[in-house]
Amino acid sequence: MKTALSLALAASLAATPAIAGDLRVGAARASITPPADAFPYASPSSPNDKPFVGVHDDIFARALVLDDGGKQVVLVSIENVNVPEPAAMVSALAQAAHVPPAQVMVFATHTHSNPLVFFHGHTPSPRQAQELERTQKAAVAAVGQAIASLAPARIAFARGRGWVNVNNGEASTGVKTGDPAAPSDKSLDVVRVVGADGRPVALLVDYASHAEVMFRSMTRPDGLEVTGDLPGAVSRLLEGSGAAPVVLYAAGAEGDQLSQYKSLQADAGGLPAKDEGAGGWAILDVQARSLAASVVDALKSAPAPAAQVSLGAAAGQAVCPGVKRARDANNGVVESPAGDVVIPLSLVRLGPVTLAGVGADLGTVLGQGVKDAFAQPTSPHPTTVVTMTAGAVGYVLHDGAYARATHAVMGSPVRPGCAGEAIIGGLKTLAKGL
Repeated sequence: MKTALSLALAASLAATPAIAGDLRVGAARASITPPADAFPYASPSSPNDKPFVGVHDDIFARALVLDDGGKQVVLVSIENVNVPEPAAMVSALAQAAHVPPAQVMVFATHTHSNPLVFFHGHTPSPRQAQELERTQKAAVAAVGQAIASLAPARIAFARGRGWVNVNNGEASTGVKTGDPAAPSDKSLDVVRVVGADGRPVALLVDYASHAEVMFRSMTRPDGLEVTGDLPGAVSRLLEGSGAAPVVLYAAGAEGDQLSQYKSLQADAGGLPAKDEGAGGWAILDVQARSLAASVVDALKSAPAPAAQVSLGAAAGQAVCPGVKRARDANNGVVESPAGDVVIPLSLVRLGPVTLAGVGADLGTVLGQGVKDAFAQPTSPHPTTVVTMTAGAVGYVLHDGAYARATHAVMGSPVRPGCAGEAIIGGLKTLAKGL
């Protein structure tokens, strides 16, 4: 059997070295909102869930393209629970930008209120196929528009704090109702791009929280509404306020992180479950405004944007032993061996910051481990963790979390004892090529 150390070093390397040059940047967004005739939309893969019956707010694919004169790096954020059909998506975006796939980082905001929420790579229904096609076309269009708008720009990075997330409590209490004493990374990372004239071009916001404030909340009498949830609301607030015309949102290490408040509240402390329904939109707005305000505060401490930057990109993987978990008749857990799990990894260097991409629903302890591994003096570049990148494999948690048969553990495809070392080792291998 492969050892954890050998697995950690098993990353395959596809790198484009960093160089310094005059930066040009373009940004754009394209709607992936389902049309009115798509509703009601009942998921064929989750028939017990209520159907989507309309749209509360539009959802988008957003693109940020950076060019130093010799190389382009493409970032795409998609308002979905994961990146749908990831291999085809990355290939289409790379072809649209005429760059190698390693120079494309595409990630999901992890909203659970997109009709594709229960699509996980199986054969799509005809309606799902339409959603998949529309999503890919919109992402490609956004990249094309971003490339067409390339212009001289400058870039800066700021790290602040956000106060709307909480550990879900599964690992500590076994119940997914929130545990403020359990680990929770409050880091709020912001990449700021401005034009040569100082006007804002784009922001990239990275924060760790499941985007499910409105998940399964019956905001209409007959069903659910499409929404970008917390990430979408934060992006819209910042775009509407003039902070930047395009705001990409990336999920940090949110595998065990929730927003402080949800519209559909579970049983807790003997209190019955409660669905706030349409009242949940106020709950979402309050938290989104808090986080958007924290973004603005973080930008106040950002250094002067730089025009001469180093761009680089690398893509690879970490490999860990797999396992399948199922509950037995007594609600115990039966484990059986499965094939190796390949966790996609990527690094993108954007001048003053490095984005570490992990294709998993990564827990906060592992995410902090990645940041610590790349902290100065190990690396001169601050590192922010981007999860739910293309090809995400499901929940990947720190070893201690596997002591309880929680929702996340049952949804994790890996055995404990490997992931932390494999991910950090794989990312360090990629860093050698930048």
